Amino acid sequence: MSDRNQGYLLIILSAVFYSTLGILGKYIYNTGIEMSLVIVLRLFATVILLGLFLLITRKEPLLTFSRAVLFQGIFFIATAITFFLAVKYLSAGLATVILFAHPALVAVLAVIFYHEEIGAAQIVGLILALLGLFFISGLCIESSTALSPLGLILSVLSAVAYGIYALLGQRVVKTDGIWTITFTISLMGLVISALIFPHNLPALLSITPYQLFLGFAMAFLGTILPVVLFLKGVQKIGSSVGTLISIIEIPFALILAYLLLDEVLTPMQVVGTLLILIATTMAVAVKNQKENNERN
Repeated sequence: MSDRNQGYLLIILSAVFYSTLGILGKYIYNTGIEMSLVIVLRLFATVILLGLFLLITRKEPLLTFSRAVLFQGIFFIATAITFFLAVKYLSAGLATVILFAHPALVAVLAVIFYHEEIGAAQIVGLILALLGLFFISGLCIESSTALSPLGLILSVLSAVAYGIYALLGQRVVKTDGIWTITFTISLMGLVISALIFPHNLPALLSITPYQLFLGFAMAFLGTILPVVLFLKGVQKIGSSVGTLISIIEIPFALILAYLLLDEVLTPMQVVGTLLILIATTMAVAVKNQKENNERN
């Protein structure tokens, strides 16, 4: 398998594992745990698992103090916090649509900073992906209500933060090991979230074994694997195409929720899923054609 195809596969697998986060989150929220404690627990478990892995295998250094990685860590946790706050003021559907608009931002920034080319087909793919997210969110059938300006600002900030995080990923993988990057980002996230939600550190001592199990499952399946796979994929195909393909996480999450949680899959969500699949296929096809033309 070529490096390019490996990159596509890695990004898709990353999206599959990311899609488990919502399912596991649903299970853990049903135990009565606070959302802020879930953030701290997830990052705490991630640091424990990754730290043990790196200390035992000595595969890579535990930490990196690369300025780019440190900035990436800041934007990683900024995405989680701003999105967490945004859903207090907006519907989860609208907040999610705005967050997953980040591929358009990444595409523009990649042109500016990495001199990547963006063609008409890629623009069409982005539009189809955003339209698919709109259908999936259910916003097209919601009644017209006043939107919170603060919620909109927080959602846009979450999209911008994630876009910059993804863009920095294309740079940091050239200088530091992916496992080291992931541990450093996770540790930074844990420290920052602990400072923002200090009451949750003592609360970790009172969680149940089942909650602890779900926290470690979120860390392994919903954090470590998707982050590592995403960075490896971006290393091979670039951030603009990688982030566009990663939107396929939303259809995967819907399908898992339908299969595991008996949630309803509406016709609009099916249409949105098909649009995202078309956009993903276009992104792969355009990238393949471009690289084939360059070789010829």
